[in-house]
Amino acid sequence: MFKYHLLALLLGTVLDAIFGRIYSIWNPFDTIKEYVRFLDRALLGDEIILIEDSKQRQLGLWLVFLVIAPVLAVVLFFNMLFYEISIFTGVIFEAFATYLCLEGHYLFYGGRAVMSEYYGSGFAAMKRMAEKFTSSDSKADTAEALTKETITYIASGATDLVLNPFLIAFFFGPVGAFLYRCLHIIESRVGIFGNGCSKENRYMLFGYYPAKLIYLIGYIPNRINGALTVFAAKYTFGDFNGKNAQYIHLRDRFKAVSAYAGALGITLKNGHIGDEDNKTSPKDLRTATNLLRNTCMIYQLILVILLLIF
Repeated sequence: MFKYHLLALLLGTVLDAIFGRIYSIWNPFDTIKEYVRFLDRALLGDEIILIEDSKQRQLGLWLVFLVIAPVLAVVLFFNMLFYEISIFTGVIFEAFATYLCLEGHYLFYGGRAVMSEYYGSGFAAMKRMAEKFTSSDSKADTAEALTKETITYIASGATDLVLNPFLIAFFFGPVGAFLYRCLHIIESRVGIFGNGCSKENRYMLFGYYPAKLIYLIGYIPNRINGALTVFAAKYTFGDFNGKNAQYIHLRDRFKAVSAYAGALGITLKNGHIGDEDNKTSPKDLRTATNLLRNTCMIYQLILVILLLIF
């Protein structure tokens, strides 16, 4: 059974590498995002000043439960159903579910598109593409600052949208990967930062438990994937500074972002991660996406080796 699980994971990564997001088909995570947005307004409302602090934290837990419970039930049901029908249908479902949880293709080609816009049409076009790619407004007024913002997004996404879901899927199947992605969606909307500051004052208490849960669940995967990114920077081709990636990652230890900052010799995350050893240029986006691709290929190689063993 473990062999079929490995095969499904490998097929899921191949599907993501080839097709990426297919906007013409329904994606469950788009529905989950809308559901989280609805629950945010339904549970917290507008007059949060009238809600006690402890109550706001409890409502944050309810948000997690109301999202996780139905997703757990649905994915677990279909996973068991398809494997009950036959091994073949079970592998196909698990591969497709894994594919839905991965965003490697989107990050790779999205980052390349931002770079191409700069060299093809200039900074203004690059900024429009970057804002579309990251789904956020940028305050960057130079190509250097915008490149750093985009690489930070790619490096964070490499952890949260590719490597962590894959690693959790390896141990807990598509159910685990779906639940992790759901928690990430919740945390992205209502979570708080490590220093206790919220993305919005509205979520200072409401987002406390979602942020703590995603931190605890991602604690070990973050470190494994950060180490794997350092390995890719040191031992694969792509014009990376492997030794510096190891040094910066051991010093700063922030997901895979610190490894990316070291591999490129630049600062990321508003200057909080890495050292400014090199001048940043849009060409660094190619290097960053190459590092993402190589790290994913190492995971695929590990799966192939395990398949040969088992």
